[in-house]
Amino acid sequence: MNIVRGSQKMVVNGIKALIATVLMIIGISGPVSAAGQASIDPAALAVAQTYFNALKSGDRQTLLTLLVGHERTRSAAQLDDPAYSRFLMDRYNNARLEVVDGGVSSGISYVDITIWLNATESVKERLILKPTSAGSSSLSITARKELD
Repeated sequence: MNIVRGSQKMVVNGIKALIATVLMIIGISGPVSAAGQASIDPAALAVAQTYFNALKSGDRQTLLTLLVGHERTRSAAQLDDPAYSRFLMDRYNNARLEVVDGGVSSGISYVDITIWLNATESVKERLILKPTSAGSSSLSITARKELD
């Protein structure tokens, strides 16, 4: 009988720890919803979440790190401006991320996101991704396309 109680207590404590971890992640990252994330590469989801978190916190350095090639060159002047951090934090203060779609099309990885700024206003983007380096499983944003 004591063994059963001990096992039940361990299971309950494990569930409590799991719930606390999930709540902590949600609290740190902000709300995220997804439609059909099961088929999206976890590395692509990680890039979308990191991108969103950087926008929300005004983290210009992380954004510069995520962007590569022409996209980085195109955004560098804006991201080098310290005042841009405040703009990003103000704009994305109450935002939430929705991952809409993702996958590989013609050998190119992508993830489609909607960033809800409030109940009615949103920004819809397709992040075009490529491996950070040859043989790497981490991805970088090579282009951003506004979606309708």
